[in-house]
Amino acid sequence: MPRLKLCADDSRAAGEDPIGTAPHWAEVTVLELDVPMWARLRDVNAWTAEQQDVFAALRGKVEASGAGFGLLMSAPTTPGRALRVRHYTLADTLHGSPLGGYVRRDYASDLPQSDWARGLHDTLLDPSALTGGDWTAVPAPDGPDLHVCTHGTVDAACGRYGVPVYQALGAAGVRAWRTGHFGGHRFAATAVDLPSGLLWAHLTPELAAQVARREVTPAQVAGHLRGFAGLPPLAQLLDRHLLVQHGWDWLNRARRATVETHPDGNHTVTLTASGPHGPETYRAPVLPAASLHLRGSSHSHDAAPVRQFTLGPVTALTPVGGG
Repeated sequence: MPRLKLCADDSRAAGEDPIGTAPHWAEVTVLELDVPMWARLRDVNAWTAEQQDVFAALRGKVEASGAGFGLLMSAPTTPGRALRVRHYTLADTLHGSPLGGYVRRDYASDLPQSDWARGLHDTLLDPSALTGGDWTAVPAPDGPDLHVCTHGTVDAACGRYGVPVYQALGAAGVRAWRTGHFGGHRFAATAVDLPSGLLWAHLTPELAAQVARREVTPAQVAGHLRGFAGLPPLAQLLDRHLLVQHGWDWLNRARRATVETHPDGNHTVTLTASGPHGPETYRAPVLPAASLHLRGSSHSHDAAPVRQFTLGPVTALTPVGGG
C-alpha cells in the first residue's frame, strides 16, 4: 500500500487560503503537561468521573453562552513539574485605553499533573477558586508565546513540520511551547500566537521567527493567517484585511464583530474596533469562493469539501461617538 502524502502538503499544493479557520475562543486555558500526559487527556474512555463531569459542565457553559474556549496542552520547561496553568481571557472593552487580544494570568500549584481537570474547572468554570487554596498567582512574562503543534502521533504533518518550527523559535530566543493537537492538521506547521490570539498556517522555521518578531509586514504573511480567535470565523476575513491595512498596531485594538447570514447564503460582517479617537466600525460582505477537496488528516485517504471565502468591498462607517 503506497504511503499517504501529508495533508499539509496537499493544502499548500492546492493553494488553500487558511483565513477563517481559527476557532472562536472567548478564553483559553493552557495546561502545562508532559507529553505522555497529552494522550491520557485525549483518551475519553479513561476519564475519571470527575474529569467527565468537568467536560459535561464545559459543554453546558458553551451551549448556554455560545462562547467557546481553547484548551492547549504544552510541555513544561521542567518535565515532571507540578501542575501550572495559564489562563487567557479576551479583552472585553472597546473604550478607554486600547487593548487587543487576550489578557494572560499565570497560576502555579503543588498538584500533580494528573489533576489537570482541576486546572480546567478552576479557570473556566469557577475562577474564584484561583484565589488562595491550591493555586498561587505568579507574574506573567511580557511578550508573545508561540504554541506550536508538534503532536505527530495525532497527525504526521504536525510532527514533520511542527518540531523544526518549535526548535527554530527556541534557537531564535522566542518563547515557544511544544503543544498538543488543537485542530488544523493540514495547516502544519500551525501555531497559536498568544496573547495576540492569532493562529498561523504553513509556517517554516524561518518564517515563524519573522512572524514572532514582527519582522515581516502583515501583507507579506496574510496567506499564512488562519485568523484571530477572538472573532467568529467569517469575521476573521475582515479582520485580516484591516490588519494588512493598519499594520501590526491593529493587534493593540480590542475588536468585536457580528455576522449576518442572508437568505441567499451570503454573509455581512460588521466589525468594531477601539481607535485613537473612539470606536471605529467597518462592514463588508463575505462571499463564497470555489471550494477545494482536501484530506483533513495525513492518516486517511478520505477527502471532503473545504469551503473558501472572499471578502467584498469594505466600508468604513461613522465611528461610534465620532463626528
